[in-house]
Amino acid sequence: MNRRDVILAGAAALTSVAASPAFAGQGIGGVRIPASATDSELRGLSPTGGKTYWASGSKGWIIRGRGERQDAMRIVGAEGLDFRGLHAFSDDHVLAMSAGPGQASQLWRTTDGGKRWAQVTVNQDPNGFWDSIAFVDDRRGFILGDPTEGRFTVLYTADAGKTWARLPPEGVPPAADGEGAFAASNGCVAIGRHGQVAFCTGGAGKARVYLSRGGGGVFVALDTPIPADAPSKGAFAIAFGKRGELWVCGGDYKNPRAQGVNLAWLAPGALAFQPVAAPAGYLSGISVKGETVMATGLAGTIVARDGRTFQRVSEAPMNSVRLTSKKTGVLCGPKGTVGLWRG
Repeated sequence: MNRRDVILAGAAALTSVAASPAFAGQGIGGVRIPASATDSELRGLSPTGGKTYWASGSKGWIIRGRGERQDAMRIVGAEGLDFRGLHAFSDDHVLAMSAGPGQASQLWRTTDGGKRWAQVTVNQDPNGFWDSIAFVDDRRGFILGDPTEGRFTVLYTADAGKTWARLPPEGVPPAADGEGAFAASNGCVAIGRHGQVAFCTGGAGKARVYLSRGGGGVFVALDTPIPADAPSKGAFAIAFGKRGELWVCGGDYKNPRAQGVNLAWLAPGALAFQPVAAPAGYLSGISVKGETVMATGLAGTIVARDGRTFQRVSEAPMNSVRLTSKKTGVLCGPKGTVGLWRG
């Protein structure tokens, strides 16, 4: 599907803005950008507590970070893979998911902090394309893949990723023609505090959210107000809040500065998403801690400390964000960029 290619093209077109300095909003801090350790396009991101985090990206690169320190490693045998998904169980135990058509979608694991990596599984569906990985706890997790045979692929594990099985396809509503998920930030799947599972889509006229309030067995499809009338448009990332509310962000990564709805939310128990007023521009990643909501993309980073009033804190292009507290977070993006937010 051509939206996969446009993600790369859009990022390349904006690399000239990557050096834009971060700036502080009123009372909401700013983003500090240390020197990059690699030129990889970083998209996967998983904090492990405090100042430590893992990041992953193109050309087989993985970053183990602590604050401004970044230790870069390249997985031997996976130099051609694009690791767009990442889940760190701990500082030592990490799963890295590559995205791509057919066997280019793979899962690799380290249990010794990155000294050794082993291939866990390879996508055997030639029409498949993995987009995101997310875990409920230390054992139960999901991989989302683009539609095959008319429905999205949802893989499930109950043994920390050692084995995977596809959930019954009939539990997922049929996908629209051209509809797919975006492997832009490992953010298109979200897990709620009570095991709810949601994923977001675009590219087919409607940006939709598929929501399972029962733990992933049966999903309902909900429309969002984010435009999706082109392969480059739609909902890119999703996150649950502490009360069960659901945030979704997106836009058009082919035109990252475009006006239009780029943020919406779903109240707990509701069935209709509402648009949220926010600074304009494409957003590919979102994270929530308490009342703090942060979203980022190639147009920069925005944050609301009260869950309502969004301000821009950085113009630097990013792909992904994970809040580590209500006042701190880590981001990653083009050309190995890592951002550290303190509010």
